[in-house]
Amino acid sequence: MKKVKVLNLFLFFSLFSFSQINYSQKGNVELGLRTTSSVFGRDPLLGLGTGGQARVQLLDYLNTEWYADWITIDLNGAGTRQNAHIGWSVLFYPKKMNRFVPYVIAGHCFDYAKVIPLSTELVDRSLDEISRWSSAVQMGVGSHYYLTDRFNITFSAQYMLHLGKHLEYELIEQADGTSYLDTNFDNQAGERFEGHILLTFSLNYRIGTFFGKK
Repeated sequence: MKKVKVLNLFLFFSLFSFSQINYSQKGNVELGLRTTSSVFGRDPLLGLGTGGQARVQLLDYLNTEWYADWITIDLNGAGTRQNAHIGWSVLFYPKKMNRFVPYVIAGHCFDYAKVIPLSTELVDRSLDEISRWSSAVQMGVGSHYYLTDRFNITFSAQYMLHLGKHLEYELIEQADGTSYLDTNFDNQAGERFEGHILLTFSLNYRIGTFFGKK
């Protein structure tokens, strides 16, 4: 019985030990699911979204990530803002620490944004909806943590800067404590910068390997 307990302890610590496996290597192909929060943007409100991604690692120290996100922001009950991101990023690994692999990330995406004022049974505000397409660049830092040689969890923080036309609207606090979403602005007024921070957590699984077997 004692030998069985010792063997179980050995297997447990072997699973989480810092072995010499190269967890992030050239040729890895991964698929993942992600959840993204948007903070410190044009609206002082939290945006939450979901999405997916694929990674194709070109070199031991260089990875690529192809992703799509759908993020929704509740505008104080007066309406919603919806953002879709479709883009790609390059991940650079300056130093690998076995299961823990930090990285610097930079990339580009196409962005679709739509602001939808709240409609009621008495007031139809569908004609007040505004939307636009633009592009954006992003840069930040992150890290993978490999639970096994195939499965990892990843967290990243990036600043995304939107380039191009930008939605003009205003949240107006009313006397009864509610908010009114005013979209009667010239949202084609011109181009200017708009940015926010994206915090992304993802679960990823290696589905295959190019350039030889692992």
